[in-house]
Amino acid sequence: MIKLVNVSKEHQGNQLLNNINLEIECGKVYGFKGRNGSGKTMLLRAILGLIKVDGQVIINNEPLKFGAKYPLEVGVFIEKPSIIPEFTALKNLKLVSALKGITDINVMTKYLVELGLDYKDKRKVRKYSLGMKQKVGIAQTLMGDPELIVLDEPTNALDKKSIEKLVEILEILKQQGCTILIASHQFEEIERVVDEAVHIEAGALE
Repeated sequence: MIKLVNVSKEHQGNQLLNNINLEIECGKVYGFKGRNGSGKTMLLRAILGLIKVDGQVIINNEPLKFGAKYPLEVGVFIEKPSIIPEFTALKNLKLVSALKGITDINVMTKYLVELGLDYKDKRKVRKYSLGMKQKVGIAQTLMGDPELIVLDEPTNALDKKSIEKLVEILEILKQQGCTILIASHQFEEIERVVDEAVHIEAGALE
């Protein structure tokens, strides 16, 4: 499905990614492990075509061009939730659902409810706790069960029960054939669902 060939990224003399070669198969969960600043997020950005790199990212046998429309149906959660603080959780979900062409309220709110939030809550998201905001962002990402799901540090600010629920959800999505990429510096939290562990340090695979 996705193949990285000699992918490197340099910025202001710093080698952020160093000659990455990696094959990602459909329907598997890949866990990207490493310390903060090791290059996990940068690698996910390269896979998504969000940064210009040396080398090639190949998707379904076609090279990915920087700035081009992404060829897969994808849900992305990178670094922090992409939510509007002055909107309710439901209104935030409706914004994403419009982009994905989703009109069914049950599909729209499925993962928000599964993660323990009430989509009828009239509070603005700015009043939510960090963990609740994290759940809204994850629910947006998983909405509609995209074929590729990319989660960067999804367990940040989540309690143990919520992490366990997220892992259960990801296991079901994996069984449905979704390809899932998860980056975490607390790898043990998501290890149960991971098929292939990818260790990155100083921008290189180990």
